Amino acid sequence: MNHPFHHQLLSSKSKHVLLNTLLVSLGIVFSQTSAIAQSTPSSVSVTNLSNQVDPIIVTATRTPTRANDVLADYVYIGPEEIADAGQSSITQLLQRQRGVEVSNNGGGVQSVFLRGANSAQTLVLIDGVRTTSMLNGGAAWAAIPVPIIDHIEIIFGPQSSLYGSDAIGGVINIFTKKGEGPTRVSASTGYGSYGTSISDASVYGSTGGDKNTSYSVSATTENTAGFNTIASNNTAQNYYNTSNTIGYTKTGGAARVSQEWAKGQELGAQVFASRNNNQYPVYGRAKVVGNQINEVTTLAAYSKNQITQNWNSNLQFAQSYDSGQALYSGNNPISTTRQNIYTWQNDINVGPDLLQILGERRAATMNATGSATLNLGQDTNSVAAAYQMKRGANLANLSIRNDSITGYGPQTTGGISYGYFLTKEWRANVNYGTGFKAPSFYELYYPGYGVSSLQPEKSKNTEAGLHYESVAYDVHLVAYNNSITNLIQYTSSGCPTGYAFGCASNVATAKITGLSLGTVARVGNFNLKASFDQQNPIDQNTGYVLAKRAKQFGNLGAEYRAKQVAAGIEGTFQASRNDYGNSNTMSGYGIFNTYASYDFAKDWSLFGRWNNMTNKNYQLNYGYVTPGSNVFVGVRYAMK
Repeated sequence: MNHPFHHQLLSSKSKHVLLNTLLVSLGIVFSQTSAIAQSTPSSVSVTNLSNQVDPIIVTATRTPTRANDVLADYVYIGPEEIADAGQSSITQLLQRQRGVEVSNNGGGVQSVFLRGANSAQTLVLIDGVRTTSMLNGGAAWAAIPVPIIDHIEIIFGPQSSLYGSDAIGGVINIFTKKGEGPTRVSASTGYGSYGTSISDASVYGSTGGDKNTSYSVSATTENTAGFNTIASNNTAQNYYNTSNTIGYTKTGGAARVSQEWAKGQELGAQVFASRNNNQYPVYGRAKVVGNQINEVTTLAAYSKNQITQNWNSNLQFAQSYDSGQALYSGNNPISTTRQNIYTWQNDINVGPDLLQILGERRAATMNATGSATLNLGQDTNSVAAAYQMKRGANLANLSIRNDSITGYGPQTTGGISYGYFLTKEWRANVNYGTGFKAPSFYELYYPGYGVSSLQPEKSKNTEAGLHYESVAYDVHLVAYNNSITNLIQYTSSGCPTGYAFGCASNVATAKITGLSLGTVARVGNFNLKASFDQQNPIDQNTGYVLAKRAKQFGNLGAEYRAKQVAAGIEGTFQASRNDYGNSNTMSGYGIFNTYASYDFAKDWSLFGRWNNMTNKNYQLNYGYVTPGSNVFVGVRYAMK
């Protein structure tokens, strides 16, 4: 539920085409099953991150795992797709993935929904470090720049037994570049519609040898004049500036360094920092335009040590910093969150199996000023264990975690997964997991709205999947049922004495059932991609579909890559959605994008991207405009 303080602080034809394409892709796979052999590389290293066919997935188990052996439902966004993103924001990039929906008010307030769950029910990590506002929950998506990202892992379903609070809908882990091989330099700059300019540069590599030093440094800057974000159907348009353009300036940087001082012994450090200064129309008769500033920083230092032949230790200290401030005439509210996270993870080989034992402490503080002043703290002490088993064609994972949080006592979650390889290419699996999300400080303590006796939201998820994975074709079909209780929502009844405008309450229950289908076909120089999600995210108390979520959505893509040329076209489709209270229907839409690049000299290339080619007028948040047809062109230097 959006509240006024949130705005102060952080400011069917397409469906048939999509289904037909999915069926054609599935038909190709079924007809070729007997002729396609599974890809089984002789060795796989942790740094093999750019392998789109069988990448290494870390987030699903907290250990490097071949994608073919990952039992959780996942999506991997590789370096090539990120390089082709052009002027796209990170939420636009995520919107093109299976199982992901987004909401955007045209400015700095952006939300990401994984398989129908609320945005704050998704845990966001940057290089494995939690980044969340303790005041409102959720990540500052607008502040995360795309050009310094190497790859992204999306893990669906409750993951609290591995990561603790917030991981009800899943986990999104954003990885920056890691140095390997000889020193390489890359840089790009470009210009496009709405006065958008983006530039970035990176240096990364490693020394090799017995005492390897790995290093990487990346930086980016982005500016745009933007467009006016208030739509003609905005019910409050008479109180917003509808003539000025709404632009932003975004900067970011990342660095990683590691030193292997002996075989199996490594010390390392990493930093990520970004800042977004986004204009936004301030509600009021003055119709002024304010500035919304978000900063995100993560720091970490670690020691990875092979204690014995079968015991590996990873000791890490990390700090996460999130700041949000609104600047406008008469008020400048600001909130800052700082989290110190101490983690000791132990991976112990037990024959062919892996036992993981983890201890973690997270000390969080939050300060907010504005219409109210808050100075709060919260400690979380956690212990967890997981067991990974592989026996012939059988795979199994078990996990359990206990989080003791200030004010709540212990929260225990668990997960169990089983998979079976029917053939070398076909695998079936069934998963069960529980999750929870602790209330935000806004929901607990904000004067006149927060209720300190709120309980954590909790979920139980069951899913079954059928997967085909080979060199040429992939198919992922997953059915899921996620029940969420103690859902925190606004209510006008049962509030403490003196609460004149309602309060936060554990009044709701949600049930999200769905079917998620994704296919990829790699045929010669062509890559074909399609996904379709059918879901039913229902508020059990009202019977309404959860706000801003559709019952059907999906994506299509076709790409050609040759020695010097790459080109692709993609489409994103979403059915109608309603705003809060089952009001203000947003119509379904389909948008199409295209992109291309040409290597005109050694290490040099020209690239371009055209988003929303048909200039479709659609909304992701009722009453707010999304970008129209927009192009971006640039030049890139990348040592190969």
